[in-house]
Parts: sequence; structure tokens; C-alpha cells
Amino acid sequence: MRFAFIVEDQAPDIDVLLADADGTFHSIKALSQSDGRWRYSSDNPESSTYAAGLALEALAGVISLASSEIDQSRVNTVKSDIFKLFDSIQKYDDGTFYFDEKFGGGREHQGSLSTSSSVVRGITSFAAVTSGKIDLPGDKILGLAKYFLGIGLPGSAKDFFNQIESLALLESKRVPVPLVLSLPATVYSLSKKDQLKVTVNTVLGSAAPPLTVKLVRAFHADAKHSTVIEGKELQYDQSSGLHVMGFPDNVDVGTYVFVFETALHDSGSENDYAIGGQIHVPIYVTGIVKVSNAEIAVLGSDLGSDETQKTLDLAGTDVVSLSANHLQKLRFSFQLITPHGHTFKPRQALLKLKHETKYEHIFVVRNTGKKFEIILVVPF
Repeated sequence: MRFAFIVEDQAPDIDVLLADADGTFHSIKALSQSDGRWRYSSDNPESSTYAAGLALEALAGVISLASSEIDQSRVNTVKSDIFKLFDSIQKYDDGTFYFDEKFGGGREHQGSLSTSSSVVRGITSFAAVTSGKIDLPGDKILGLAKYFLGIGLPGSAKDFFNQIESLALLESKRVPVPLVLSLPATVYSLSKKDQLKVTVNTVLGSAAPPLTVKLVRAFHADAKHSTVIEGKELQYDQSSGLHVMGFPDNVDVGTYVFVFETALHDSGSENDYAIGGQIHVPIYVTGIVKVSNAEIAVLGSDLGSDETQKTLDLAGTDVVSLSANHLQKLRFSFQLITPHGHTFKPRQALLKLKHETKYEHIFVVRNTGKKFEIILVVPF
């Protein structure tokens, strides 16, 4: 069937017709199952997702080679089967979707890449030879595109072909074209005044139609209810093709989750593109953290009162001299300040002291909530 289809496509001056197209269509359709999967043959009761892709491709060939039009009701039934097939699609937590093979039956096991490619090839082939749209869930089409983009370079030539062909088919406009939102970088520096940058392209890198990128909300990674940005529309830079936004003052050094969504300017083209729903992206905001209010003090031997206290300029070269006996203690304290002037609380702060004999001692510094502080006992 595929060979005849290729001849018809590559040599339009040659008429290749299927004598009993309606009967052939019915024979293939008889192997379909209620969940959208297909059987390989009438002798095998097992259903297969991979076989569903092959069956859809075969049905597309039958329609293309038919000498008369196939009954539209049968075509619509197959479109319903395609929609049901997406109920069995698998999903990762990041919104990536893929088809996996559940069929055993003694046949060679097909991995998720081969199975997903078979389904994409079948659906796009069937859509190319039928009129009207096939009702496909946009978020799952976009998730399939993310799967093919995210698997890296496959280990075999066959898998590599399946990957590239599937991406090309998803961009062929036979089904809604996935528009992929991505960030050139997810690490930004407040000290360098970096801007948030977002790009939206097709799976093969073509420009997206006019659209708006909105930052629905941004929150701290360890506190989902602590919203720091809400309802902010990114500005489109025509020269670079990027959607950009500066970081407001309430976004400081830390780890965040940014939630984006896109909206096409032309509402009439929504059926032509798959933009999915909200997209969660981890964002890491960095900056130069300064040591501030550093002090060193000698504590009295009775109630811990300060007998001597001096301020330290750790960024400078000043030398501070203190003297204490073995009954007294040494207290060292400081604060860490972010680029926006807020207190920075790292997971752990370490203090390294170097003796005149070149020996080094490392201490874990306690966080009191307002500052870091360590009290050392002066040895004999």
C-alpha cells in the first residue's frame, strides 16, 4: 500500500487506483478497537498503539488510491478513533506527552519513540487526504513536540529518522502546528541587570505568528503561595524576535517558578496552532552578595558583655588588633546583603580562620535570623 501511495505521489501522470477501496477500508477498520488502538490481524486479540499508526497510514493510502469517494461516515468514525487514541497517551510531569506500546504478542517490542512516530505519521497521513479538521487536543500535540525535541540525539539511524520526520510532520500544517515556548537562559544576574527573555517558535525553528507572551505569575520555588509577579505581559522586541521583561525590585536572589501562557493575536488561527496551556519554568536569579555590618568583639568572662568591639571592612585591607585572655571569648558576626539590599540567607555559611603558623580552621557559622554569628573560645 505504501509503495502504491509513493508511486501515485511521485508520478502524477500514472494512474494508480485501488479496485475495491471501500472493501479494503472496511477490512482495515474492522481491526480497530474501542480505545483507538488497532490489532495487527484478526487472529490476534491484542491491541497495539504502534499498529494504530500503521493502520491510519494504510487507510490514508486507501483513500488516496480509491477510484470513488469513501463513505464520509466511515472517515468520521476513524477521526473519532484518533481522538480516543489520545486518551491512552503517557505524560511526564513537565508536560511532555508520548505514546508507549503495551502490546506483547511475541512481536518485536516498539519503544516510545517508534510508537510515537508511528502515531504521528498515521495521523498526519490521514489528515492529508481527508477534508475537515481532526479534533486533536492542543496540549497533547504540543507535548508530543516537546517529547521529540527533548530526547536528544537518538542512538540509531532509524530512531534519528523517526525523530526528524515526526518533527517535520508536526510542522506540515496537517494537524495544528505546535508553538514551543522556550527560554535562551534560565539563570539571570541582577548585578548585570539581565532581562528575562522568552522565544516562541515552531518545532523546526520557524517564526511564530503574532502572539502575546504573558507571565501569569512567579513564585518562590519553596513557597508556592508567595507570588512575587502576577499578570505581567512581556514586551516583544522586533529586532531580536524575543519577548523581554526586566526584573522588578521584589525579585531578589533565589530560585523561582515562572508560569507563562501565550495567546495568538488572530483568534481565527487558534485551530491552526497548538499553544497548550500554562507552562512552568524554573528560574534562577543570581547576584553579587555583599558582606555587611561585620563586627568582631571580645566578650567578658562574666555575663558575656562586650568589652571590646570593632567594625571590620572585609572588602578592604584594614588590620584590626584585639587582645583577650583565656577567660574571654571572641564573637564574630556579619550580614549578607543582596543586590536589592535584602538579607540573604544561604543554606550554610562557613568561616575560615588562618593562623600565623599557616594552619587553617573552618567553622560553621550560626544564623540567628538577623545575622550570622559565631563565638570562639580563646585558647590558653
